[in-house]
Amino acid sequence: MEQQPEAASERSGRLPARLPHSTRSFSRSRSRSPSGRDDEDVAAGPPLLRADQAEPRYNEALQTAVAACAEDTEGQTCFICMDGAAEEGLVRGCACRGGAGFAHVSCLARQAQVEVERDIQNGWKRWHTCRQCEQKYHGVVECALGWACWKTYVGRPETQRVRLWAMTELGNGLSVANQHEDALSVKKAELSMLQRLDAPEENILVVQNNLANTYESLGRVEEAVRVRRDVYSGRLKILGDEHSQTLSTANNYAATLIDLERFEEAKTLLLKTMPVARRVLGENHELTLWMREAYAAALCDDTGATLDDLREAVTTLEDAERTARRVLGGSHPTTTGIERNLQITRAALRARETPPRRRRVKTQARMATRGIRQ
Repeated sequence: MEQQPEAASERSGRLPARLPHSTRSFSRSRSRSPSGRDDEDVAAGPPLLRADQAEPRYNEALQTAVAACAEDTEGQTCFICMDGAAEEGLVRGCACRGGAGFAHVSCLARQAQVEVERDIQNGWKRWHTCRQCEQKYHGVVECALGWACWKTYVGRPETQRVRLWAMTELGNGLSVANQHEDALSVKKAELSMLQRLDAPEENILVVQNNLANTYESLGRVEEAVRVRRDVYSGRLKILGDEHSQTLSTANNYAATLIDLERFEEAKTLLLKTMPVARRVLGENHELTLWMREAYAAALCDDTGATLDDLREAVTTLEDAERTARRVLGGSHPTTTGIERNLQITRAALRARETPPRRRRVKTQARMATRGIRQ
């Protein structure tokens, strides 16, 4: 099973975890590294996080997003400033359909800033979620918004939560844009900073979860599964089995187990957590769809899969695809990922149901000698 995603997994979606909006402040701690430098200097982060890099990297990401959306946005108007003639160019990377959802990244960034200043707890989601359709941005549009967010808050003290959340948005945006080496650097720097600041355990778990996503996207699956196991255990203890972050972690852990061909472990975990997701989040929730997709993968990819397993996998994906298309739209990555995996699973089922050609020819010959017609 290829993996998430960051590029995101086509077998099982990765939910980019967002830092919980904790009002707790972090304490500062300083210690010496083996080299004799302060840990604060050691953990300063990769060059791409320097303040002087924020503007050029944002401009580069913006141009990429506008170019990727150019065909879809031609002749459209920004729903925020109502101007379609701005030199910047428009994007649309959410679940809006028809004439809705077109915007300038700079307008989306200003909108998010205003919302955060008005109400930081509820306003932060505007850095990653469309105000109109309430679905998360994806692909290069999320990456451009991640750089816009980092550019906005990079100058803040590292003890301020908006700077930390901006680092999370940047790391997630780089991941969904398949820039995984850069994402890994950001997430490692973020984890190092949280540990130095003695952050709450639940915040560290969020960053570890995102770090595991990136490890897996880079093919470092053994490293990823160890982190996922620890994060799932930690969230069960702190948040309980019905919390959305616990369920997200279970989905990611199961997908990584599938990558390692540990199918029985994955199926056991998903059979325990899928009913909880369907009850707590609902059938239409994206995470519920991802878990069902992962379960179908565990059934189909297992070399010991029976015909009944393959039929169950096809039925599961058919139902998930209908729901995803209705809720998210046909072009959403989750919908297209389920569709691709449905095609693969149907092909696997047909291959098992159809007798090998050589055997079929021999059977026809035997029937012909007895004067039997098909």
